Amino acid sequence: QGAYIVFTSGTTGKPKGVIGTHQAVLAYGDDHVRQVLAPARRRLGRDLRVAHAWSFTFDAAWQPLAALLDGHSVHIIADGVQRDAEALVAEIGRFGLDMIDTTPSMFTQLRAAGLLSTVPLAVLALGGENIDTAAWQGIRAECERTGMRAHNCYGPTETTVEAVVAAIAEHPQPCIGAPTGPTTAYVLDSWLRPVPDGVAGELYLTGGQLTRGYLGRPGETSARFVADPSNPGRRMYRTGDV
Repeated sequence: QGAYIVFTSGTTGKPKGVIGTHQAVLAYGDDHVRQVLAPARRRLGRDLRVAHAWSFTFDAAWQPLAALLDGHSVHIIADGVQRDAEALVAEIGRFGLDMIDTTPSMFTQLRAAGLLSTVPLAVLALGGENIDTAAWQGIRAECERTGMRAHNCYGPTETTVEAVVAAIAEHPQPCIGAPTGPTTAYVLDSWLRPVPDGVAGELYLTGGQLTRGYLGRPGETSARFVADPSNPGRRMYRTGDV
């Protein structure tokens, strides 16, 4: 059943209401707890203090809320602080926050303001943009030096956000990593056939994190949520990403 609606412009520029389901949120939350939060909790020996640094009416709001439901503390960053790198780093240090999810471009500003060098993190999650090689290598070095866990997170609203994740320390070059536990990823040609290694194709996602579709837009829903030829009766989301 539908649990929430998040409006997103997607690739068309026209806002669309994505209908997320209880099943998809629970599938995402379970994977996020197992892959991100539980290892950090074991290393620290305590619950985490997680920053919530964006709107609650945004698809990525589920990341800190999943932490809250797993028993961790969530620290809500005020609007005026969210986009001020120096103020945000100061708040992370003042309250001893362990984790933040942000964009690579904002992370560059936060790092210049002292994040990691003077204000440490236990977990860093990045998403929404490509990470350049220099930044990737710098984050890997920090993981090796301090034990910080860093994740590159890819995923559209239509798959409850983080559907493919890379542990940055485990990959020498920038990449999106592997699908989350509930998710299957395909790279297909225009005939929905798997492409060989090294051949460009379109990324399709399917599995437990798939949302229902677009509110009041059956045509767009059927165009983007297509039948999975490998699993009769299942759908997959056509991301549009090559």
